[in-house]
Amino acid sequence: MNALINLSQLDLQVPKGYFISEDKLTSLWTEAIPELVGLEATNQPSLPTYETIVQRLDQLSFPAELHKEISDLISPNKTYIVRSSGLMEDQASTSFAGQYDTIANCTTNDNIIAALKQCIASLFKPASLNYWQTQQLDIQNLKMSVIIQEQISAVSSGVAFTLNPLTNNDRLLTLEVVEGAGEQLVSGLVTPEHLTIDWFSTIGLTDGSKILSSDQLNQLRKQLLLIATFYGYPIDVEFCFSKDSLFFLQARPITTIRRKIDEGNWTTTNFRDGGVSAQPCPGLMWSLYRESWQTTLEKFLIQNKLYDSTNINQLSINHFARPYWNIGIVKEAMSRIPGYIEREFDDELGVYKNYQGDGYKSKLSVKTLSHLITVAIKINKTTQQQQQTAAKQHKQLLETYQSIDKKIQSLSSATDQQDIEELWETIINDAYLQSEQTYFWQVYVNTVQLSMKKTALLKKLPLDTFFQLISKLGTVSHIQPLQDLYEIVEIIVTNDTFKQEWMMNSPVDINTLLTKQPHRLDALRIEAFQETFGYHSNRELNLLVPSYSENQLLVVDLLKDYVDHPEKLTTAQRSFSQTLTDEQMEKLIEPYVTKWQRTKVMKDIKMLRELLWWREEFKDVSTRFYHLVRQITLKLGARYSQLGYIDQTEDLFYLEKETLHSFMTNQLSQESLQKSVQDNRIYCQAYRHFVPPGDLMETSASPEIENLLVDKQFYLAGIGANDGIVSGKVRILLDPKDIHQLQAGEILVTRFTDTGWSHAFGSIKGLITETGGILCHASIVAREFGIPTIVCATNATENLKTGMTVTMNGTTGDITIHKGGC
Repeated sequence: MNALINLSQLDLQVPKGYFISEDKLTSLWTEAIPELVGLEATNQPSLPTYETIVQRLDQLSFPAELHKEISDLISPNKTYIVRSSGLMEDQASTSFAGQYDTIANCTTNDNIIAALKQCIASLFKPASLNYWQTQQLDIQNLKMSVIIQEQISAVSSGVAFTLNPLTNNDRLLTLEVVEGAGEQLVSGLVTPEHLTIDWFSTIGLTDGSKILSSDQLNQLRKQLLLIATFYGYPIDVEFCFSKDSLFFLQARPITTIRRKIDEGNWTTTNFRDGGVSAQPCPGLMWSLYRESWQTTLEKFLIQNKLYDSTNINQLSINHFARPYWNIGIVKEAMSRIPGYIEREFDDELGVYKNYQGDGYKSKLSVKTLSHLITVAIKINKTTQQQQQTAAKQHKQLLETYQSIDKKIQSLSSATDQQDIEELWETIINDAYLQSEQTYFWQVYVNTVQLSMKKTALLKKLPLDTFFQLISKLGTVSHIQPLQDLYEIVEIIVTNDTFKQEWMMNSPVDINTLLTKQPHRLDALRIEAFQETFGYHSNRELNLLVPSYSENQLLVVDLLKDYVDHPEKLTTAQRSFSQTLTDEQMEKLIEPYVTKWQRTKVMKDIKMLRELLWWREEFKDVSTRFYHLVRQITLKLGARYSQLGYIDQTEDLFYLEKETLHSFMTNQLSQESLQKSVQDNRIYCQAYRHFVPPGDLMETSASPEIENLLVDKQFYLAGIGANDGIVSGKVRILLDPKDIHQLQAGEILVTRFTDTGWSHAFGSIKGLITETGGILCHASIVAREFGIPTIVCATNATENLKTGMTVTMNGTTGDITIHKGGC
């Protein structure tokens, strides 16, 4: 109901109305139903019959002040409608919509009071109560709010969804329209006209409906997109036309979004934890990822005999403004690898499982043996080549990065536009692609080798020992900026003058002070940090977020948090680990393997450790090249903005690289370029507050399997990603901008972590995420800090609350909530 207040802020037409909140309305009727007073949340009340409740409400007197408020609202000769909305109507797991009464054609104060009582009574209709009890909802949820609204004389009415709720088409408005008032649609008395409208296509005279004109449809399309971008998530809207005026009557989020998709099986795993699917992905970033993923994965599958055809289908899609990759094809390929078990593969990546048991297992038979051996030989050869060339590739990429970085820094206002465009094309099509393909290749090698080696190793070694053996990898590049930050903090807190200034001033004032005194030690060290690690940012893989090199204040903010909370620094410094030596590894495996097995086990462990280490190194290089992409795009955007091609510098980030290339080569008009910017910006804005399903599938799990997959008790479990058992207080965080709220020694619980979270890992006691896998970046970094980690803990951010005390087992994935909660 509050949504209508927000819609009026958008200058959309909303009928004049009066809102009664759940709590206020409940206070009006509790006297009539004393059976509900004083009950515990989980109690099932013994209620009188619906007819008895109606009689009691009829005899109930509402306060005089409510009568006066309603009298002040209504005007003579106008008609009003009383709309109800249950507290649980807009929830993800419940669907009360349409079960409660809405009463139209009220003209007097008495009519409206009677309608209010009818709405309240509808809470207790047998069908509504049965659904409420079936869902095992708490007694406190037996509430509703009501809006008394001026009734519009509607020529036509309808309901609109800003996506297609049946197919999950995320750029398709879906409408049901009837002539006259919308109550006919809700009641099911008439068959509505069903319409779908493309978000970005203008409706022509011959494309429309039998009820609404093309002008009305275009007006509706524009205003629905305005609503979607305002809220940032899918919306369900009731509307009506009074002659040619469009009114919005009700708006609420579409909370039940299925995993269903028309074709293929897709996932954001790794993309989400890596950062590119952590938030809406604008056009440039999406087009970069799409090409590098497609070309590298195609080559890997074909070269290693993991796919028969050389014509591989699309391997990524952009859905809900997030990149998804084709896990269906990848699983088909993985099934050809010796030792492949679908559940273990899904566990390692954190993929939703719509099956019971282990799923598909690669089987040895006379028919498959030859091919499995061929695949194993090919993959081992690919792995050996990658190990042999990794150092050389790494060195060449760093040299390329440094060369291009100097070229970008040399650009000025006097540089010819064509030179900037040519450098942009070189970085995008050559340098970036080479870097990202190298990184992805390393990821694929790691994934298949872990699948091949882990099963065999776990037949000999306990899981907690396995985790210990793949941690303490050594000097991982993503840890080095953190160490440097901590050293700068030490310089600040051990100097009395610096410490006093940093503690007494805001980050902005400190930044001003450092700018005025650039030769003081803390300023010099921050400058050196920006030069060395300036390619990092708070939201890596988001090209819209400034790198540390662009703004000293970003670094000051990080340092200030540690200066103000020295306990975080102390905890973090204890967390850094040394490289695991051969002697330590041999000691770990000694109790579980025989002497003749030891050599083979050590060889496999060393190979996995080396692959994991190189994965992080190439990820660091990838981060450097995304920094270059951002810097050159800012230069080009500034020039285009100056010339009037675009409105602002950042517009270029909303263009796919192919679109920008077409403009550069005079194949696309300036008008089309600007429309592409506008369309992609709307698309990203419309899903910016939406948490989409992590996996999209052709077939969802049956209700029976869903019940087995979801544990509704106060006990959670996920997948262990690093060993250790710890107890501590929970801190729920959903966005890196809130990371300063994290206290030393707390257990961080979040949906997923992208690389921008890493700097906080040193001060936490444990990590729990709803997604991710044991090979994701967060798990690898957490193991370097020695933090017990659990991934794939479904709904952890909802079932756990900040301040709760839990015990987590990073080996088994078990999470136990302590009684008493906080």
